[in-house]
Amino acid sequence: MKNLLKSDFYRARKDKVLFIGLMVTIGLVIFQLLITKALSSMAEGEVEGAGALLTTSGLSAWSNGVSVMGNTAQMIAPIFITIFFVKEFNDRTIRNKLIIGYSRSQIFYGIIIVHFVLSLIFLFAASFVGLIFGSLLFGLGATFNADVFGMIVIGFIIQFLLSYVLMGFCIIIAINKQSIALGIVLPIAIGFIISLIGSFAILGLSEGFTKVVSFTNFYQSLELQKMTSLSQLVSESIVEVSKGPDNYIIYALPLTPLARMMIITPIVIILELVVGYFRFKKIQFK
Repeated sequence: MKNLLKSDFYRARKDKVLFIGLMVTIGLVIFQLLITKALSSMAEGEVEGAGALLTTSGLSAWSNGVSVMGNTAQMIAPIFITIFFVKEFNDRTIRNKLIIGYSRSQIFYGIIIVHFVLSLIFLFAASFVGLIFGSLLFGLGATFNADVFGMIVIGFIIQFLLSYVLMGFCIIIAINKQSIALGIVLPIAIGFIISLIGSFAILGLSEGFTKVVSFTNFYQSLELQKMTSLSQLVSESIVEVSKGPDNYIIYALPLTPLARMMIITPIVIILELVVGYFRFKKIQFK
């Protein structure tokens, strides 16, 4: 297994597709931040206070949540990482691994480990660039102290797990269907649908609907991007919906943000891996 991982990581270091994907991811984060800054300046000039709706911060960009498109690595990384892994099926690398003597379990979990590390690198690169450029353009978003540093570290770990719900699903589909197109299009389509549902929930149109959607990774990701303190992770989330002048509906979401994140996300990721593993064992390699 050790030699298998060494070989896969060596191929990853030499792969031009992954390098291009990493550069595209970083470039898009910078582009989004620059566009957000430009739109913010334009809006501020047209309508007083409107720019505040478009601004972000170093902390929110660290969570990879820049305002114009958002969640760059979560949407872009699967495209290039999927291409890297599915190539193994097309060039018979997987079949050769079986001939050498590696088991299907070793091959599957080798792919998952390398995919997890590559996804981590992509997300960290996007987040780090977002933190630097977001802070330069909009400010950090909070006074730097031990609590903020803790939020940077813990927040990234949680954000990565939330992102891996989609990124992990992407590679599971890709390697089981041996299809680059399906591995890219289906997860992005599902991610778009979930984000659309989450957007409606954020509007607070229905209390019950928002409470249910608050357990999805998209909603939780947006919650996390607004946090500047670790205490917010374990505090009750309050939703305030304006229904007109002096008319507000205020209610609390179930559990704390951290509890909702750590209940659903690990279950979904484990379920993806278990289902993916048993399907992978049934593939007939040519």
